[in-house]
Amino acid sequence: MKKVLPAAAAIIGLALVAWQIRSVGLGEVVEGFRAVGPMGFAGVLVLSFLRYTVRSVAWVALMTPQEGRPAVPLHSAIGATIGGDALGNLSFLSLLVSEPAKALYVTSHIPADEALGALAAENFFYSISVALVITAGTLTLLATFVLPEAWHNMAMVSLLLMGVILTAAIWLAWKRPGVTRWLRAHDRSTVGRLVGRLQDLERITYRGLRASPWRLGLVVVCQVLFHVCSLIESWWTLHLLLGPTATLLNAFLFDTLNRVINVAFRLVPLRVGVDEVSASELSGLIGLGSATGLTMALVRKLRVLTWVAVGLAYVSRRAVTRR
Repeated sequence: MKKVLPAAAAIIGLALVAWQIRSVGLGEVVEGFRAVGPMGFAGVLVLSFLRYTVRSVAWVALMTPQEGRPAVPLHSAIGATIGGDALGNLSFLSLLVSEPAKALYVTSHIPADEALGALAAENFFYSISVALVITAGTLTLLATFVLPEAWHNMAMVSLLLMGVILTAAIWLAWKRPGVTRWLRAHDRSTVGRLVGRLQDLERITYRGLRASPWRLGLVVVCQVLFHVCSLIESWWTLHLLLGPTATLLNAFLFDTLNRVINVAFRLVPLRVGVDEVSASELSGLIGLGSATGLTMALVRKLRVLTWVAVGLAYVSRRAVTRR
């Protein structure tokens, strides 16, 4: 079963991509890639690398400094981020694979539980920023375009879910509930030892949320820069495809859709098929033509695959070094 599910998902996803390319026309997709070109794609890679960098800076900022120095060198944190995301993108387990892999990558500098706790705190801030972006993008879509009923309903569901996430995040940051303490108090079995480890992780995570104001400010700035770089990347790709008619508004809508897909289809490896079909539908909906959205999604997929290759090289090198 473990081998059948990934294979089935890959086959279905590739079939969706092939179907979408056939619907749009292979020639238009090829022309789109020619318009992007090697230099244009290099710009996409640079902007995506900046996103890895700012999230790594935020992660390091939430670690406890060691003797006045950052707990982990930035280059190691970047390698861990790229390598962990590569493993998560290829797996159904997603965050359950990527985040522990990042923590294990930097254990030569800091204990794994310390790294994982800081990573959980950084993910907390990142999740809030994603919820805010999705909310703003969805409201913009509703206010700017007359949507079909299916899209309108999906937009309303997205707004509802983002409202729940933001409310839960505010409550969690305010109350900092000790869930594992309650579990440990009601469990005297062997499982209690695991709960104790989780309690340590919970304590480290909350410690990150209580970091000094300047460190928390740095984390917030990094989250903003992450989304700014992502928006510029979407605009840059649109600009290469459409020229001066590309707008930040359309780029923002594509970027919002990408955030929604990453949240809703996190368990689908590489989001194969889902990303391409959704981007094509949105592109046609806002008057840019399905080929534009499909090409954007395929360029994004090529970017993800490039960083997956780099990430696997990072992980392999670290494994060989430790051995």
